[in-house]
Amino acid sequence: MKYKLPFLMLFTSFGTLAQLHCPAVDTIKQVGGVYSAPAAGNEEWIGLLSGNVPPNSAIKDFSEALIIIDSDKNNIVGQGEFQKCTYNLKVAGGQIDMFYGNKTWSVSISGQPLWVYQQNPFLEIYQCSGVAAEECKFDILAPG
Repeated sequence: MKYKLPFLMLFTSFGTLAQLHCPAVDTIKQVGGVYSAPAAGNEEWIGLLSGNVPPNSAIKDFSEALIIIDSDKNNIVGQGEFQKCTYNLKVAGGQIDMFYGNKTWSVSISGQPLWVYQQNPFLEIYQCSGVAAEECKFDILAPG
């Protein structure tokens, strides 16, 4: 008996470089105004303070993760450009954005139900919030 797999399943299985998630709050280390956390592969999570936030501001909790959908490309549902993971600081109103490898990555969130699609007049996004950071999982896709 032969089985046929859908093209999307093949693409996701063989085109994925790594499955990642936003770093857990307790894995983020801070030195001055620079925040970092370990990640899979040769990359790491990096975040910098900006604005009027004191340099020794501890992280309170996870806020959200964001993926932007590029409507100019041929999009597949559940794919986009991963942007950042955002954390709330203990300083009132303060936030820090953490970036994976200090660049954007093509990602898939296929099979990840915690990501919610949202659209406004300017852009389409997937957002993951209201859960622990490590529950916001995504797959980095192979280039090209």
